[in-house]
Amino acid sequence: MDKAALIALISDAQHKHDEAVEGNRIGQYPVGSKAALQAQITLAKTAANDSSSTQAQIEKAALDLNAALQKFLSLANQAVEGDYNNDNVTSVGDLAMMVKAYGKTSADPDWHSVKAFDLNKDNIIDIQDLVTLAKLILNW
Repeated sequence: MDKAALIALISDAQHKHDEAVEGNRIGQYPVGSKAALQAQITLAKTAANDSSSTQAQIEKAALDLNAALQKFLSLANQAVEGDYNNDNVTSVGDLAMMVKAYGKTSADPDWHSVKAFDLNKDNIIDIQDLVTLAKLILNW
């Protein structure tokens, strides 16, 4: 890991931080979670901007920031399994929402808004996710 890669990681983390909303709704983050991520971003920026930073310090800053980012992303509030329209029941309406996002991948710029539909966490909303949700609806 070099400083350029650390700076790219910082930029990605800052973007995710800035997009995130704290609150109790689905997809939002618990209060205080953004501050914790920002603190780690600030530490990484210090290492990236310090001309005397060693390779070990750069790598540690990158590892720590990546861990903080992964923890932050895992904190997003979740709903009742399969309930995407917030009516507290898994239904065909939820399946319709998933169908609308069908084919989206983690490379899409709006992934953060549809990633909840990726039930098997393979970074694509595909037929496997649709079948899983259909099984939830049918109580299989």
